Amino acid sequence: MNAHHMQSNDVREVDIDTTRLLLDRHGRERVGRYMHTAAGTKWFPFDVRADEVSIETIAHQLAGQNRWQGAVQHRKFKTRIFYSVAEHSVYCSHEVPDEFALEALMHDASEAYIGDLIRPLKYDPSFRAPFKVVEDAHEKAIAERFGLAWPWPKWVKRADNLLCAAESRQIVVRSPDEEWESGKLQDESEWADVEIEMLHPYQAKEAFLMRFHELYDIHRNVRR
Repeated sequence: MNAHHMQSNDVREVDIDTTRLLLDRHGRERVGRYMHTAAGTKWFPFDVRADEVSIETIAHQLAGQNRWQGAVQHRKFKTRIFYSVAEHSVYCSHEVPDEFALEALMHDASEAYIGDLIRPLKYDPSFRAPFKVVEDAHEKAIAERFGLAWPWPKWVKRADNLLCAAESRQIVVRSPDEEWESGKLQDESEWADVEIEMLHPYQAKEAFLMRFHELYDIHRNVRR
């Protein structure tokens, strides 16, 4: 796959009409339909280009996405019912060796552009297959844009699992009338030692950007 955009054969794997070509603001032909970004620009999810990846857009749109499909509630403060992907990502960046902290922060950045699937769908092979083509293209473009290691290092997945377990223990709503072990898709035998704050979206965006710039400055000096 070309690093700058998805090839036509990859597009056909997800049954997209490749005869529909649009022009972007630079006069370039683009494949498929577009979505809106928080920057007021178009994003073409079937024609992904690293030069269009924006950290401001990623931070803004991750801050506006509620994890666990919104089935969350702070255990002390009843008015806190929103927990963003941006906040989750900041916590993840503290659960890995320093050299992989930026990858951990950015591991869900593709969700800013294409969202995510709930786990029962994401881990069903037949349902996941077409989504993974698009997800991989976005992750590669994001990794290229910021000079990240991809596929994500194993530490990143471990950090994600530790955070999921911490979130499950602290903020996920569960009825005592349900049995929760059967069919569970995540390992909760270990969890991150973190207090989930459930920040307001704007606070989460600012925290994400602050962590990004802190890590990216280090990253550029170490890997250049």
